Amino acid sequence: MTFQRDLAWQNLEADYRASVSYKLARYAVGLSYEMLPQDVVHQAKRCLLDALGCAIGAYEAPGRPICEEAVKEIGGRPESTLFGSGLRTSALNATLYNGFLIRFLDYNDLGGGGHNSDAISSLLAISEREKVRGRDLLASLVISYELGQRVIESAKGLEWEENGWCFDIRGGLSMPPSLGKLMGMNEEQIANAIGLCASHTNPLGILDANLEENSMGKNLRFCLVAYQAVLACILAKKGFTGPIRVVEGDSGLRQAVYRGDMDLERLTEFSGWRILKTRYKVLCTNGTNSGTVLATLAIVKENDLKPEDIRSVRIRATPRQAAHTITTGKKYPRTAENADHSTFYGCAFAIKERSFGPESGRPEYFADPVILDLIEKITVEPDKSLSGYNAISEITTKAGLRFEKRIDTPHGLGNDPLTDKELEEKFADMAIKYMDEKQIKKIFDTVWNTEKLDDIGKLTTLMIFPSR
Repeated sequence: MTFQRDLAWQNLEADYRASVSYKLARYAVGLSYEMLPQDVVHQAKRCLLDALGCAIGAYEAPGRPICEEAVKEIGGRPESTLFGSGLRTSALNATLYNGFLIRFLDYNDLGGGGHNSDAISSLLAISEREKVRGRDLLASLVISYELGQRVIESAKGLEWEENGWCFDIRGGLSMPPSLGKLMGMNEEQIANAIGLCASHTNPLGILDANLEENSMGKNLRFCLVAYQAVLACILAKKGFTGPIRVVEGDSGLRQAVYRGDMDLERLTEFSGWRILKTRYKVLCTNGTNSGTVLATLAIVKENDLKPEDIRSVRIRATPRQAAHTITTGKKYPRTAENADHSTFYGCAFAIKERSFGPESGRPEYFADPVILDLIEKITVEPDKSLSGYNAISEITTKAGLRFEKRIDTPHGLGNDPLTDKELEEKFADMAIKYMDEKQIKKIFDTVWNTEKLDDIGKLTTLMIFPSR
């Protein structure tokens, strides 16, 4: 009987060690900074710089003081830093608060399976907690992007929203390995953390659904996953176990979320560097809306059009964009979370202000009579011939002139990425309101030399600034 029992246990252990969770854990444990090509290291720094800039730009977000008050009420050991105030709190609290700021403007990157810079708040918080070196942060940041993108690729084209899920579900698989790496966890501990996190953290598509008005909760959809990942890692490092076969097991992710159609080989094939595909936005709007707003901006600027010149605006958009950005709650936005997802508001604001930056989310613009009048002159049509970021804007003036502009690849995306200089300018435009040029330059120098830091706290302390 003992032999049969031991054999059964050995078979169970073999199954676990062959699981997806163990393979992801093994990848994370085995990857070191020294193995990263220089272009990958540089891209990781670009991701970090862009995320920090977006967090500063979001400091006036209505949800920020709410999050800060909640953090103070919850309390916690002073191990990580809140951006802005510099309040020291727990890594869990810093993950939540700083993650909200990075996500709020919808100005953050596109990569790692979504807006993976959302992961950076937890990576910084744990890096401070564990007092790790800059090169260790960069390695874990790369892990989060590599695994996040592979989770999405394994879906074989699954339409997440149509099936009721938000694609930030990927964090349940991508975050425990990247955080566990920073915490010095072994393969078994990380595999259990994946099981704990992925089985308890599955954000619903309603957080960013086509037919719903977006709420503040949209800004927490990934950082709450990362929050759970931090908690899962803390528990697993102490010996707490989770369902290791959370992906391929009975009622696991493949069956429950992917409906059985999940490419496990693609998920666990680790050649290449997905982070190099990450791109950065030039507008505070969701990615699919970038083309329409940029096309409208181009017409207005090139022809010096004023709001009073406009008779009509005809937008042709991809079917996905048309479905995602034109419902009532988004046509007449009441909050920044809907303004940045509105084709109507985006184009109207662009015509009036000739921009679409962080200021576009200010409440006073939602009742601006000029913008409201322009919204009524805009029509949006789905065009099946368009895909990706393609968009066409056509403006007819009261004088009878007609102008048309097509955007296939918005600047910053696709094969037209932002340069390092443009990323610095984007950062500075948001930061200058809160810090002087000397502090901004110090952040630039620190980020571009992250691998030389012996303590990540030297970077996070630079993110402290008095509100003005």
